Amino acid sequence: MRKNLSPAVAVLTMTLLMVAGCADSSDEQFRQLAQQTIRQQAAQNERMAKQSHEIAEASRRLVQGDAEARKDLLAAQRQLTSELHSERASIDRQREEMERERQNIAAQRHRDPIVAQAIATFGLTLACLAPLALAAFIIRAVTQDGDENAALGDLLVVEMTSEKPMLLPIEPRPAAALEHSPAKDDNETVTTTASSAD
Repeated sequence: MRKNLSPAVAVLTMTLLMVAGCADSSDEQFRQLAQQTIRQQAAQNERMAKQSHEIAEASRRLVQGDAEARKDLLAAQRQLTSELHSERASIDRQREEMERERQNIAAQRHRDPIVAQAIATFGLTLACLAPLALAAFIIRAVTQDGDENAALGDLLVVEMTSEKPMLLPIEPRPAAALEHSPAKDDNETVTTTASSAD
């Protein structure tokens, strides 16, 4: 306020000095000039007060806008930080999944040849044991003291050697007879086959 009054005081002082320096003027002119100066000073003070009020209002709006801008900036920064954090967490999760998958693939690559070798070895072992199992089965079947096999064998022999088989519908053929005759040498034997005719 002191700055606002100092130009007014200077103008008023100047006016008074001019009036005092002029002795010919009347008091009326001095009074009018003083009133005019006071009115001008009052109008100027009013304008200055209005400008001060407008400047204060503009400053308040500027500070309020700055505060809102800072608030918005902080909110945007928090949101950006949150998004970056979630994105980083997502990238870390994906990296961990990729690492687990890589380890699983490496373990599978290590395990697959072992399994393939085990399967091949098992197959080879089965192939080697199959003839042995077949031989064991045949030996067991031959050495088994089974009455059923003997009875079946006897039945087949009887059927094949009988002239009129009951079970086998085969026409009887003449059977070849074997004869044995001693040869001139004792070491040699001659076998001749003679067929019997009916």
